[in-house]
Amino acid sequence: MNRQMTRAFIALIASSFILSVAHADRRTSLGGNMLIPDRDDVFVYPQLAVKNKYNHSLSLDFGANNTSGNALLIAGPDKKSAIAVALHRSDSILSLGGGSYNGSPELGMISNSIAPVIFPSGDSVTPLNIADLMYAMKMGKNKLGFRLGFVGQGNSATNDGDHVSGESVFGLRLSAGYSIGKKGDFVLDFSNIMGSRTSGEDEDVTEDAGFMSVHVGGRYYLSQKKGFKLGTLFDINFANFSGTTYPAMGDDVANSTSIFGLQAGFGPVYSGKVDGKSYQVAFHGHFGVSSINTEPNDQADDDEISNLNVMFPGFNVAMEYQLLEWLVFRSGANYSHVINNSETTTPGGDDAVVSSNGDAAFGWNAGFGFLMGNFRIDGTLSEGFVTSGPQFLGGNTGGLFALVSATGKF
Repeated sequence: MNRQMTRAFIALIASSFILSVAHADRRTSLGGNMLIPDRDDVFVYPQLAVKNKYNHSLSLDFGANNTSGNALLIAGPDKKSAIAVALHRSDSILSLGGGSYNGSPELGMISNSIAPVIFPSGDSVTPLNIADLMYAMKMGKNKLGFRLGFVGQGNSATNDGDHVSGESVFGLRLSAGYSIGKKGDFVLDFSNIMGSRTSGEDEDVTEDAGFMSVHVGGRYYLSQKKGFKLGTLFDINFANFSGTTYPAMGDDVANSTSIFGLQAGFGPVYSGKVDGKSYQVAFHGHFGVSSINTEPNDQADDDEISNLNVMFPGFNVAMEYQLLEWLVFRSGANYSHVINNSETTTPGGDDAVVSSNGDAAFGWNAGFGFLMGNFRIDGTLSEGFVTSGPQFLGGNTGGLFALVSATGKF
């Protein structure tokens, strides 16, 4: 695989582990804080679709135009089970550690940016969503749920009926989640996607590529009292990317990259009412470690690349205050300090180039929720609007909201 393409793609995946951005309406406004439950938890823990608060609902996230956004319909046949259909979600196939505790818990952005298959030649194919389905049911006080996603893409060229060239990609994601009463939510994700390219009348495979990932994650409240909860978060993931070139002459050439990631967080959630209006305040500290090891060419010696990223410390704070009976204000902020270490082996020698650097990131979001009985609208404010106001006052041209969603119960 082309080394620059490989490193760019792996950097994209790794950045979702360390510094993911948020695109999830209410959760976005809360700075991605996972200790405050939200409807978008269904994408992470599919068993939560059967919760009374989420069951029998339709929610839509509106992007910048009518081709960007996503939707989730949950329509259970009864109160003990739920069937859900998600539209236009990029995380229908890929789940690597649930994103980040700084920003968004999911990789399903408002655009359909499904992870591509990158062939050893450097060419890439981005598959299309075929279906993204969920099923959940209650088991006494507990819940069990599944998510199944399919993606695919293919094309071929012929000349007088003879095959000239073609490529195909197919992948699936299977998630199984279990919730223990109101104490904890857990999930196991498995994803696999494979692609191949062919040429000639005999449709010989010239190169193939793919990836496989496994993710285990959870959220558990160690202590729950009136107005106070103490929660923990964890995510463990493993992924492997590989590709092989099959030349007409000579040996096959293979490449591979493996990723291991671990995140854990811990913190309190405070809730209550003041003058009849509710509030929630949450905080968690967290840390993370990710290891990335790449073998660009199994036929070459001393060309391995390894990276170790350590996030410590990381912090996330969020608040939600009811201002009026129909109006809620939300805001969140997060910070992370990351140490990056890389080692590149020198081809044909014993020396290795080692580099280390530190990075830090801070981010904040704010938004409003408009509550109208069984219908609600959530909006995350454009950051320029918060600090500069509308264009005629401060010159901001970004509009009032960066992301808007609507949810209706039925």
